Amino acid sequence: MKRSLLLSGLVLFSSVVAAEEVNLETIQVESSTIQDLAANPKTEPSTVNVIDEKQYEIIDPKNINEALRTIPGVTADVRSGDTVEIHIRGVNQQEFMWEDTGVAVVIDGVPVLQNGGKVKINLDNIESIKVIKGGASYLYGPNAMAGAVIITTKKPKDRNDVTVSADYGSYAYQNYMVTLNRATDQYALVLNGSYRYTSGYWDMSENWTGSGNGKFTWFIDDTSDITFGAEYTKKYEESSRGSVTGFTAAEEDPTGADDGDLPWSHDYWTDIQKYFITYNKDLTDTSNLLVNTYYYADEYNYDSSPQDLDGDKNEDDWTRDNNEDIYQYGLKAEYRNVTGKLAWMLGLDVGRRELDDTSERTITYSSYSWYTHQTEWYYAGEKTESDTTEDRLGLYGESKYAVTDKLTAVFNLRYDYESYDYEESEHAFDGTAWSDTKTDRDDSFTNYSWRVGATYQLTDNHTLYAGVSTGFRNPRVQELYAGDFDDDYINNTDIDTETTINYEVGMRGKLNLLDNATRYEASVYQIDTNDIISKNQGTYYWGSNYYDNVGDARTQGFELSLNTDRSKMLAFDLAYSYMYAKYTSHNPFFVSLKGDDMEYDIDGNQLPRTPHHRFDLYTYFRLPALPEWTLIAENYAQSGYYADETNEIRVPGYGIMNVQLRYNTKISGHPLEFYVRCDNITDKQYYRTVYLFRDRDYDGDMDGEDASITVDPGRVYYVGLKYTF
Repeated sequence: MKRSLLLSGLVLFSSVVAAEEVNLETIQVESSTIQDLAANPKTEPSTVNVIDEKQYEIIDPKNINEALRTIPGVTADVRSGDTVEIHIRGVNQQEFMWEDTGVAVVIDGVPVLQNGGKVKINLDNIESIKVIKGGASYLYGPNAMAGAVIITTKKPKDRNDVTVSADYGSYAYQNYMVTLNRATDQYALVLNGSYRYTSGYWDMSENWTGSGNGKFTWFIDDTSDITFGAEYTKKYEESSRGSVTGFTAAEEDPTGADDGDLPWSHDYWTDIQKYFITYNKDLTDTSNLLVNTYYYADEYNYDSSPQDLDGDKNEDDWTRDNNEDIYQYGLKAEYRNVTGKLAWMLGLDVGRRELDDTSERTITYSSYSWYTHQTEWYYAGEKTESDTTEDRLGLYGESKYAVTDKLTAVFNLRYDYESYDYEESEHAFDGTAWSDTKTDRDDSFTNYSWRVGATYQLTDNHTLYAGVSTGFRNPRVQELYAGDFDDDYINNTDIDTETTINYEVGMRGKLNLLDNATRYEASVYQIDTNDIISKNQGTYYWGSNYYDNVGDARTQGFELSLNTDRSKMLAFDLAYSYMYAKYTSHNPFFVSLKGDDMEYDIDGNQLPRTPHHRFDLYTYFRLPALPEWTLIAENYAQSGYYADETNEIRVPGYGIMNVQLRYNTKISGHPLEFYVRCDNITDKQYYRTVYLFRDRDYDGDMDGEDASITVDPGRVYYVGLKYTF
């Protein structure tokens, strides 16, 4: 092949291990918002963890959390389906609806806008995942307050083959996939098709995903190539079900089938389209230009707001039809060069995001409000439409300088300009006449973010690193001018940008454990979140409210990862994190109770859903007498946490074991792989996620019977076969 299929002539470091053999004199700038470039561990001042292609295949996640829990400091709140909410180091963990989690999710160079803090990912098209922790706005701009999750989908390989696979498991799980690779001296191609289905453990939790995608790389000459990528994915989820209300229900009715309530939303239909073109040119032996243009569409339709229409105290039907469509398009360009002991990169990020939301009431009904103590009427045909346009311009750069043979200094700086244009129209009926109202607002923000760091080579195998990095998110127009869009809120145009600053010190390198070459990375950190943007009297308070900067938070922690050579007879991958996240200041927090409001002082309280300890260990044992067979065990454990900001209800921790047996052989020279797997082998009925935000049973107290709880399905089985020819 004329050029490397993975990273072209840009990257000298094809893997972490290989990178450690490179002398510091070959300084390279490898941070990128366009491609998932390998980080040189000798010159990277931030904590970076990678799930490579082989590890991802072994994990074979049924939701993205099963992969991300192998990385210290990362949590993914999971209910039914595979739509998840990703958090890093506890930042913005206090909310679980409508929030921005402070994590930039980048898929093939596209910064995917999260809808309500959640991101939809096609699991079958993922090749690798890289996680950058700490404030990462210096590379990825707005909303990278806690870091970034960089997802690379399947890339062309230097081979000609077809791989087919089929998997089956509990709750009617089935997954079919076919991947075609073609390569010549002039081009490389990968095409991938997949279909995944499960009826789900929880009531009304059927979901499926079908996808077709591909990448085509044309090698223009020895120094340049161009890659075309396309994906179309269609998803269906029967409902957002996955939780029950209260600890009693969690024990007696964990699937929610007998509670008489309908899930808040139903019949999710999603169409995702993604297209990109990347041009890569080595201008000289030391300089390179990358240009990427992209288009991403996420069209989303569902029914919501179930109501008791006949007075039998059971919800009968959904009363709203909703569309939430996201369109993103833009261009990114990066130029990098090396001059002596200085390596540097300049980048341009320009794009537009369009969010088109529509919600229409489909049924006329009345409902009694426990907050106002009145019966209110709602009418079919009432409709709200909102359109948001975000224009973005980012200029960023990075420099690395070899101060000595052992010491490297790193500096990043980014400038961002964001402008918002928001329009909302409402078609409403007051019982006698229809009316139409329209409001619009616009605003703009300018931000600077940066990182300063250094690495010091203690020995050939051990590197000390330290850095300070920043992140930010701007208030949304809906938060600044909430009173124009929702009568329950008040305008507040003086909201400051929410920011983070991350301090960390760590070591990484190689050592020998149990006669196995082991890569390690250990770090201690502190991340301060300042000017948290939320509702001034509580995240989910029902009374008069407005958005404001309500307080500050701090997370301190320790993270450790160990990765050994999985080709050895005995190997392991370990991830451990200790995290303590608390509010350093906060406005009084209110909870709406029946007939009264309770005020809490939460200064010093722990952030909800932030367990102190998380531990994940993968052990690989290749059977001596049967080298084709590998026994793999995963042991995962986490400590307890508080369910909400008041710290009144504590959720117990848990531990589980997953076991799989893999068989690898060849038939007529072609690889064949077979596996059997049992997750949660001890059948432990633990709580995946617990939320607590209001007095749901209206008894005047907020306690464990008001919590929304997702119960794990318990023991499940899978079996699969993969053949390449």
